[in-house]
This record gives sequence, C-alpha cells and structure tokens, in this order.
Amino acid sequence: MAENFTEKVFQAVSMIPEGKVGTYAQVAELAGFAGAARAVGNALHLNTDPVMVPCHRVVCSDGSLACGYAFGGPEKQRERLKAEGVVFTEDASKVDLTRCGISIEDHPLEPFLPSNGKVLFLGSFPPPKARWSMDFFYPNFLNDFWRILGLVYFSDARHFIVKGKMRFNCAQIKAFCQEIGFGFFDTASRVCRLKGNASDAFLVILRPADISGMLEKMPLCRTIVTTGGKSSDEFIEILDSKGFTGVTRPPAGGFTDICFNHRNIRWWRMPSSSRAYPMKLESKVALYRKVLERLETNVN
Repeated sequence: MAENFTEKVFQAVSMIPEGKVGTYAQVAELAGFAGAARAVGNALHLNTDPVMVPCHRVVCSDGSLACGYAFGGPEKQRERLKAEGVVFTEDASKVDLTRCGISIEDHPLEPFLPSNGKVLFLGSFPPPKARWSMDFFYPNFLNDFWRILGLVYFSDARHFIVKGKMRFNCAQIKAFCQEIGFGFFDTASRVCRLKGNASDAFLVILRPADISGMLEKMPLCRTIVTTGGKSSDEFIEILDSKGFTGVTRPPAGGFTDICFNHRNIRWWRMPSSSRAYPMKLESKVALYRKVLERLETNVN
C-alpha cells in the first residue's frame, strides 16, 4: 500500500507543468488520496529523481515553500521555480497561487435535464469563467457549438448570438433546448486544471459525472452525444466503472449501441466544437445534421 501511494504521488507531481505549482493537498487529491497532504510530504522525501518527479513544484497551502526541500533547501527550490517563470508575492516569501497554482474545481453549473429530454449532450468541462459569455453550457464565445446548432436548425450561425454583442443569448438557448428536449452536462463533475486555459489536454478528471442519475431525470432519453475526444474517453471510463468493459470509442460522426442501466442507448460521438479541433465548421455542421435528422428534431 505504501509503495502504491508513493508511486501515485510521484505520478501526480510529474503532471504539474513547468511554470505551475501544486499544494500538498492538491497533489494528494490528484493522486487519489484526498486529505493525505502530510503523507504526500513524507512520500516526496523518498524522491531520488527531481527531474522525473519535479517535487520543487509542490508548495504549502498558502504558497510558502517547504523547509524540508530535499535538494538544497527552500532557497534552491525558490531558485528553480523562478527559473521556470513562477511568480512570487511582493515580499518573495510565497508563490502567487492565483497566477501560478494549478486549480481543483467543482462543476460550476447544474445539469440541464428537461423531463421531455430525448438527447443528453456531454462535453468535458467548462473553460475558466473569465472566458464565459453566458451561464450555460459551451459558454466560450469562440466555441462553435451554438453556431453549429444555429446552422442545423435555423440556417443561421448567428441565430443564438445577441445582435451586436459578443455573447450568446442564454434565455433563448435554454428555451430552445427545453422545447426540443436537449439535456446538457459534462462527463466530469470535479477536475484538476493543470493550466489556466480551456484545453482538455491539461484537464485531469477527479470525479466523473453521475450519468445514471441524469438519465433517471430524462426517462425518454435514448441518445447520448459526446462532443470531443476528452468527453468520449471519459464516457468509456464511466462505462468501464459500470461493468461495460470492451466498449470502443466510435469514430467522429459515428455511433455505438449500449445498454446503460437497463436502457438501450445510442451513443454518438461528435467532433469537438472548439475551433482548435482541426475540422472546418461546415464539416462539423454536416455531421451534427446527420445525427439530429435521425432524431426527428425538426432539422432544417
């Protein structure tokens, strides 16, 4: 058990990117042992390879440096962190965690689950709130999800955009989804964000979403749509945890049929609606239209 704990702590520390730090408590949770901050410190004293396991990136909960840093003491730790671009407070006594700390976050939104819902859309996790243009799913104005649905249903990429503004019309979107029966959440309810951006590549899922509970609130739902690679991979992990081993991820625009909690579900995998995903908007629209036409949801 001790060896397994130490190994997982080392793996967690190795995830912290250059220019960022994590606290002992964050490392403990990232390793799967929430609440074991003190034990993390003991485990790091066993580290013999500070390159593979960059333990200088682990600090106390207030950003102060540990007095027991094993590779030259706190001044050496400070020197290494500064060389990586880590910013300290004005008195140089602590790391500025708001700028350089990894973050652990609970999902900021409640699931949107209309009782008439026939489709459950699952993304990965919302971007940092500074990037939001509304308090709903796919809130980043540069994400094309609502442009895609605008084109599919109204032949207008700007249908859900407030005229003359760089934000989506949240009330209009909610009313549309309520009427048509679209539910929304993500595959994760708690994550560690290793960098302060929207990239799924730096997102570690700490607690998966309760898909079973969401489906109970949508008794008519027979379709799940995952939007992107991260959400699709996590959905497979959720299926594995429920005993559905061997389910493979369908290709973008494809589906696989599963029986989830005694309910036949068709799982469609869609390409990410992020502009970082290398596919033209019109190609994404064509795939979404193909799926939604089959669901008889009044596609244009």
